[in-house]
Amino acid sequence: MLRVSPNVFETILRLIEDHPVFHNESNNEQTPVRTQLAVTLYRMGHYGNGASVQDVARMAGCSEGAVELYTDRCQEAIMSLHEMFVRPLTDEEKEVEKAWIEKHLGLTGSSWWEGWIMYDGTIIVLYARPGLDGDAYYTRKCNYGLNAQV
Repeated sequence: MLRVSPNVFETILRLIEDHPVFHNESNNEQTPVRTQLAVTLYRMGHYGNGASVQDVARMAGCSEGAVELYTDRCQEAIMSLHEMFVRPLTDEEKEVEKAWIEKHLGLTGSSWWEGWIMYDGTIIVLYARPGLDGDAYYTRKCNYGLNAQV
């Protein structure tokens, strides 16, 4: 239901559970981070009618406001990990990439050499066929998805 394996869920949980967004000075304790993450992943993994805040709240047994709050908190905590997983390429790594592009794609020259070029993407699989222009999202791997390029 959460669109990740239990191992991936536990890994994400370990990485975000100590983030300050999940701690406060109130007399009212927050909902456990495990629950907040589960609600967030459930919401992120659904499309269409099942993705409404009302439906997610009904499934999770919480208020619509709680669904929004859990999602905001988890997004903030996950985004704080950006520097841990994403970094600029070193000069040496750039040279390796340039050589790969030249060898496999035949692109050479200074028109893009020192700039940015996107040559590969990761398919982010969607839960279901989008209602608007759904065929445009059909991939060569026989699912519906978006191609992300960084």
